[in-house]
Amino acid sequence: MSIYFMKKLSILSALFLLPLLTCCLLAAPTAQAQELWEEDPDAPDATTQQGRWGFNTGIGASLRTSEYKGINSLGSPLPLLGYEGNWLYLRGLSGGVHVFKNRYHEFNVQLSYLPQHFYASWSDSDRMKRLDDRYSSLMAGLNYTLRSRYGLASATLSTDVLGVNNGVMADVSYAYPLRFDNIIIMPSVGAQWTDSNYNDYYYSVSSSESRKSGLKEYSPESAFSPYAGLTLRVALTDSWSVLVNGRALFLGSEVTDSPMVERSTTYAFNAGFLYAF
Repeated sequence: MSIYFMKKLSILSALFLLPLLTCCLLAAPTAQAQELWEEDPDAPDATTQQGRWGFNTGIGASLRTSEYKGINSLGSPLPLLGYEGNWLYLRGLSGGVHVFKNRYHEFNVQLSYLPQHFYASWSDSDRMKRLDDRYSSLMAGLNYTLRSRYGLASATLSTDVLGVNNGVMADVSYAYPLRFDNIIIMPSVGAQWTDSNYNDYYYSVSSSESRKSGLKEYSPESAFSPYAGLTLRVALTDSWSVLVNGRALFLGSEVTDSPMVERSTTYAFNAGFLYAF
């Protein structure tokens, strides 16, 4: 498969996911207006917002540092779209179907866009420029979330469905929303596990690449990477709000040992304005 085709596939998969999920969600029944992490599971039903479709939309910006040598940071405008329905949902880069959902438990089948990628031409390193590109993909899997007065615990297991990295990823997290009059602050901690196929695709250096670039040949195994984050949402009016979040990912040793990698921690920051209707 040509490099040109893989680049097009990576871009088209990102463009395809959002419209597909949006079309499906438009056909959904009446939904809750609040997002999952905003709801208080012990609050009476009457306290939830009524008379809305369950959508959040807006515009923002994203900035993240890169672990790859010669690439400092990546930033871009970020369209924001969310939906919480009785059967369907869309949360950022993930969307899916509620197989089971009540006030405390949620079990989903979901599809997620994986933005991980490496374009050799973007690196300032002459050696890195001689490596093969690595592309983003779509991940399909299962998600479970437990909501209680003690916070939100979530677990997700997913696998590549486009045959790009042929990898498996697992993610577990815990978050505790702190609710004030018009502000929600949510600290979170978690960890992600990526299998050897995933890491081999994004961080290995093959024998042919080693000869071309001068980098040491490398083939990683599975990796465990913890992370911590903080989300802030401020309600400006009944419909408008500001959303800011940041996350630090502490990469596992199988990743940081790669000759392609020069940072052991990556940071991501997102901010935007949201309108609920």
